Amino acid sequence: MTEAIETAAGSLDFRGNRALRVLLHAGVSTLWPILKSSPDRQLRAYESTLAVLRRRWENQSACIPDPAATAMFREMDADVTDFLDLCARRSGTQWLEPVDAIAAYLLAVIQGMVLRWLADCDDETTLVVLDDLVSYLSTKAVDLP
Repeated sequence: MTEAIETAAGSLDFRGNRALRVLLHAGVSTLWPILKSSPDRQLRAYESTLAVLRRRWENQSACIPDPAATAMFREMDADVTDFLDLCARRSGTQWLEPVDAIAAYLLAVIQGMVLRWLADCDDETTLVVLDDLVSYLSTKAVDLP
């Protein structure tokens, strides 16, 4: 993903929010073929997460974070935060909200999109979701002076 962003950034002759959108799209576009090519891996990831959460909630009603699941999400959050920071730096933009919150949103949308695709195999809807996600994310940043 980093390589796709750096390649796209090197070809841009403009900066700011327009560049951010291009870089976000470049990064997200590399993600979809990887996810699509490994549906079994995606299912196993959902299943292992659900198994951990099912065990955690079986005999408990209080909402206490599961350490293993929380660590997994924190690691994904960190990777996505790095992606968002790189896109902002290379585009000359600044995020308007905490980047970790934007990263959590991005992950939630991607996870929901993948789960839906696993159910309906609708590539067109998936690509629309990704494009809309990029459009939305670009509203969360402003051009640096």
